[in-house]
Amino acid sequence: MSWTEVAEAAKEDPVVLLPIGAIEQHGPHLPIHEDSIVAEWAAHRIAEATGNDLGVLVAPALHYGHSPVFRGFAGNLSLSSNTLKLVTYEILQTLVESGFRRIILINNNGGNVAPVTAAAVDLRRDLGILVGHLYPWNLGYALMRDHYEDPAAVYGHGAEPEHSAMLAMFPEQVQADRIVAGGLREFNGWSPTSYTEARIGEHAVPGTVFWDFSEVSSTGVTGDVRVGNAETGQVWIDRVIGYCSDYVREYEQNTRVSV
Repeated sequence: MSWTEVAEAAKEDPVVLLPIGAIEQHGPHLPIHEDSIVAEWAAHRIAEATGNDLGVLVAPALHYGHSPVFRGFAGNLSLSSNTLKLVTYEILQTLVESGFRRIILINNNGGNVAPVTAAAVDLRRDLGILVGHLYPWNLGYALMRDHYEDPAAVYGHGAEPEHSAMLAMFPEQVQADRIVAGGLREFNGWSPTSYTEARIGEHAVPGTVFWDFSEVSSTGVTGDVRVGNAETGQVWIDRVIGYCSDYVREYEQNTRVSV
């Protein structure tokens, strides 16, 4: 769009989707910009699924995010939490200045959640704008559990369900010949169970420890990469985009201003 087209579009009070990703490792077989391209891809699919009825627009994506836990891996291009919060706030603020008042973040990285949440909360306080938030990868974990016999055994960074989703969305960016087994290794007496958690005695509840992920994983991969396939990825697409489309419709209905 040109600036005049943007001004005309804003007069229609559309819902705007703002994709936010990250540049971080996802194992040897997946690209470092995975979170970003999936955020942007999902935003456009959501807009297509709802746009004919609602006129949903997609803003240019913010491809950099906050990924401090993966700094030990090459290619990690991470903003600080404060920087991401400020950048997100200023993008939201300038969207409002351009005439848009209904905005949903399509955030696709866990490390981004706290900074973008803080930006959205501040925008509500300062400008009265109610910002929505969708996190495709996290939604996939929640919506795909019944698709696997044992989700805990296959879920993980670079594994399910993101590996299958990538095979369905961007098969040309998955390097199958580089796939390695996932797993965590002991670190200075700790028995890691996730990015920042470890087993504590016989307790079912793990404890939090803030190491770099490279200290507990040599490959950056957890979960079972071998079970990934494009058919499962299509299920991911159907469920996640379906949920997100329903969310956007709910947001649009509940933020519509009667005239």
